[in-house]
Amino acid sequence: MKLTLYGLDKTRSMRPQWLLEELGLDYKYIEIDIFNGEGFTKKYKKIHPHGQVPALEIDGKIMFESGAICHWLTDQFLEKGLAPALDSPLRTEYEQWMFYAPATIEPPAFNYMLHTQILPEDRRVQEIADWNEKYYISLLKVLNQLLKGKQYLLGDQFSTADIMLAYLLFWFPDILERFTTLQEYCERLSQRKAYLKIKQD
Repeated sequence: MKLTLYGLDKTRSMRPQWLLEELGLDYKYIEIDIFNGEGFTKKYKKIHPHGQVPALEIDGKIMFESGAICHWLTDQFLEKGLAPALDSPLRTEYEQWMFYAPATIEPPAFNYMLHTQILPEDRRVQEIADWNEKYYISLLKVLNQLLKGKQYLLGDQFSTADIMLAYLLFWFPDILERFTTLQEYCERLSQRKAYLKIKQD
């Protein structure tokens, strides 16, 4: 299988890149600087119609959306142990967390970042930032309780769902300081060899 990942540091492309390292797969990495307009070249828009990252080329076929890429890759290599088998009792919980990260945690986290860091200052709305920060913290309070006594989302088994979630939690380490369990969880994940590899590249 010939794999090419189009991505950029500190974007959602870190999810599939981290996973590719965990799986021990050979792949080519091509950086696309979407913040300087490189995503909107005619050449790249044939790869990703929205000019975003990540995009994964698999034997000449293109796939985008970080969650979809991670889900597909993991199931192609179930023998690597990064997801429960399809008939495992843990499979429903795994699927739950795979979608929880982008559907529940990511929207308020991204909107908070949008109105505090990404948008030009004259386009930021403090009320939007404040509401999303408050909602994000309320979600973290619940998540902190759910993770107590567990090494990973599935208990003792590290999975791709942890990659999906941890990538988001890494965004605001200062907010995590008030949640001991989540802070320890993120510290554990940040020391994985695969994650350190992509941070060094």
